[in-house]
Amino acid sequence: MKILIVGSDLNSLLLAKYIKMQDNQHDIYITTTDNSDPQTYTALNIRENDIASIIDFVKYNGIEFTIALSNYAIINGIADAFKKEEFVIFAPYSEAARITFFNSIAKKVMYKLKIATPRFGIFDRENLATDYVRRLNFPIVIENDFTLMERENDICTCFSKAKDKIQKIFEENNQKIVIENYINEDPIYVYFITDGYNALPLIDLERISGKNYTSINAPTKKISEEIYIKLLQNVIYPIIDDITKYTDNYVGILGLKIKLIHNDFYVHEIYNNFQYYDLQAFLSLLNENLLNVLYDCANGCLADNYNYIKLDDKYSYTIAIDKNKINKQENCEEEFFESEDNQKYIITTKSATMNKAHDDLCEYIETIADEDIIKNITNSFKQRELAL
Repeated sequence: MKILIVGSDLNSLLLAKYIKMQDNQHDIYITTTDNSDPQTYTALNIRENDIASIIDFVKYNGIEFTIALSNYAIINGIADAFKKEEFVIFAPYSEAARITFFNSIAKKVMYKLKIATPRFGIFDRENLATDYVRRLNFPIVIENDFTLMERENDICTCFSKAKDKIQKIFEENNQKIVIENYINEDPIYVYFITDGYNALPLIDLERISGKNYTSINAPTKKISEEIYIKLLQNVIYPIIDDITKYTDNYVGILGLKIKLIHNDFYVHEIYNNFQYYDLQAFLSLLNENLLNVLYDCANGCLADNYNYIKLDDKYSYTIAIDKNKINKQENCEEEFFESEDNQKYIITTKSATMNKAHDDLCEYIETIADEDIIKNITNSFKQRELAL
């Protein structure tokens, strides 16, 4: 099959690598200038938001399936344009995806649908936002509204810091700001896939961001089947049903950033793609033909062919390390799954237990990374295990 991936980031390159690994007969093209892996894909010098040029390439090169990971392409209506041409694409329509680009829209939808989320306020004027935080108990979370470039969600512990953050966000030409109560629990990221009619869970994971590294364990030991059912019934299905009331069905990934409290949850943010490094953790455990899953989803027949998305009955542990903390990079052994970009070296392993996955990976990293990184990772992991 001829496949086009619209995107130029780490997730796009990783997706191409994984699809090619599962079936090397596919011809894969990516809208990137990174030509470092010509055995896996052909790099195209086409901008992600140049929808007209992408349409022409698909039309005149016999592309059978397109996967759009680029936020620029999605918000500029690539799925809408493909629908007019009757091309098959895995991507949400621009209007449907607004809930993932605007925190204010996500919060309003959650409020309307009675989805549990921290108490919040939305403001389009600096003075109103500042007056609001004067009356709050700290800490609080201050977020930018439009998240195309970057999500900002700073925890402010006092009024002076909150005031400075509000001023900074408005000075950066943000038209709105979201302020919400802080919940002192570690976030969990839960991902689903939907064809706009049905949805299936993909994976849940936790992240720890330390100095010079990020670690991810998946799946967590915290998300029960009961919580997954609640997330589907009380969050995912109400959202996709609400979207169909004013635009086309949402086709793609729906990711949730949640916090658990006493076997219940609060939803903080909604994503249309995997966050960096989360995709690698998921792919390391996936036991399905990924391309078939995405293709069936794009064609609206997810539930016809899948009751659930099969994962290995194991745990994965992922570490993304700043490249300037890598002393040497040996050829990665087969039990490890690796990728890299300009800043990070990302490596994943899996095992029957999370402790074993962590220990195996740390043992390997000891041979290539600075000693202080290993100490920080190990201490963070022990603290997490004690919390469980």
